[in-house]
Amino acid sequence: MRQVFEQILKMPYYKNYAAASGKVHNEAKHEDAVADILCGNGFTEHRPPSAKPDKSCVTVKQRDSWLEDPYSCDIPEGTYISQPCGKNNSPDFIVKSQGKAHFIECKSVSGKTKSPMYNSGVPKKGYIYVFCAAGPDETTIFFGEDVMPPEDYARLQELISEHRALDAKFNALLRSPYGIEHYTRPMMKHVGGVNYFTHSRRSELETRVLDSV
Repeated sequence: MRQVFEQILKMPYYKNYAAASGKVHNEAKHEDAVADILCGNGFTEHRPPSAKPDKSCVTVKQRDSWLEDPYSCDIPEGTYISQPCGKNNSPDFIVKSQGKAHFIECKSVSGKTKSPMYNSGVPKKGYIYVFCAAGPDETTIFFGEDVMPPEDYARLQELISEHRALDAKFNALLRSPYGIEHYTRPMMKHVGGVNYFTHSRRSELETRVLDSV
């Protein structure tokens, strides 16, 4: 796995959806480029026999259980699952290596932005983020807990729960015959133009990932 991430660190910029990378010899999609590196290092894609094409094959409960204990993951050694919880849920890959599950989430930004868009997803402990940006045309890697400390993650989960309760209280007062309700969507943002590629901790965080695998 260390060789996989060493090669990932050499990747240029790729978009996170089907569009040209600008380099004709490369894959057009960020996730495809990461999958190619996995396959090039002997990993094969795994889909449980009962899994339907383009559908989730790992429940969120099962994913969280494996996150809690990566050595309890029972997918075959030397394999990976792409989009295990579906296209709209993380991570992008679960990889089994040396008896342990690794959770990889791909992030990509265009333009001059140099920090990832987490949108509604709070950076997760145990996830390895593979982040590339068009500006520097580079890739960096880091653990979710290294950019979102566990205590901050817990506070945000508490905040989200409070908003859910407030939504329920408010929606109970609504009388729309069409069932219209309010939903508070959490959105993460960076303040101050953070640059993940020139940040003083970049090398430290990349080394932490490499040493862990």
